[in-house]
Amino acid sequence: IELDRSGTLYAAFTAEDSEHLKVRFSRQQAAGITVEKLSASETLKAEPNLSGDVRESLYFPNDWQVENRRLLTALDVSVRAVGVAIIENTQVDSLIVDGDRVLGVLADGSPIYAETIVLATGAWTSLIKIGDATVPVEVKPIRGQMISFAPPRRMFERVIYSPRGYLVPRADGRVLVGASVEDVGFDKSVTPDTVGQLKECSVEISPALEAYEIAESWAGLRPFAQDGLPMIGRIIGYQNLIVATAHYRNGILLAPITAKIIGEAIVDGKVSKDLDLFGLDRSEKGLNANAF
Repeated sequence: IELDRSGTLYAAFTAEDSEHLKVRFSRQQAAGITVEKLSASETLKAEPNLSGDVRESLYFPNDWQVENRRLLTALDVSVRAVGVAIIENTQVDSLIVDGDRVLGVLADGSPIYAETIVLATGAWTSLIKIGDATVPVEVKPIRGQMISFAPPRRMFERVIYSPRGYLVPRADGRVLVGASVEDVGFDKSVTPDTVGQLKECSVEISPALEAYEIAESWAGLRPFAQDGLPMIGRIIGYQNLIVATAHYRNGILLAPITAKIIGEAIVDGKVSKDLDLFGLDRSEKGLNANAF
């Protein structure tokens, strides 16, 4: 899965960026997160292909990365190896309900039954029917576009952020650039204007990227809840229906801990405090994004 422990740099290129870094540095220190402040010369020594306009940076040594496509391939292989059945290219339209229990799902019109149903259905969660209504979860899609370059050799050792975007180096030399935030419904189009903005952002961080053609461009849909927090927990009114969605821009990062919380709740009956913090009734308990 190409686990990379090189850490992350958050770089400043303008006076405004430096003010932003100062606030971020104080906040991360207060949270107990390991972070180092690097001067311009120290930043360029760490990443020589950065722009000479870099003023300073923050270095997060414990902020690692994986290759998300390889991670999903590894997950597929590992769960099949222990007997999990994966049904692909099948649309779940609605849930099969009997009173306060969900018996299963209708997938392309055919029933699939289970003792417990977990809706990890991302931006599409609010479209699933339950009885005569839809699932009581308000999630909407937010499009994110990305591009990548394919230089002949690796140009960067670390993930590099600026307030306007980020670069992700891969082991094979590719450099990913992201990412837009667009409220456009279920439209996964890649648009020339946004691709141009992403390239402009990449060149601001590293002018050396100007020499390369864009190798790939793509878009995905992030599930977003109104308060910006994940929605994890039981759906009120049903004994055996659990939701795990609205992780927004952090789905691949928060998937393992989300799976652990839900797995323990199903198998061991363990109720994590996170099920209260991120449960569907959190607004009734006065919890909101300001608590985090």
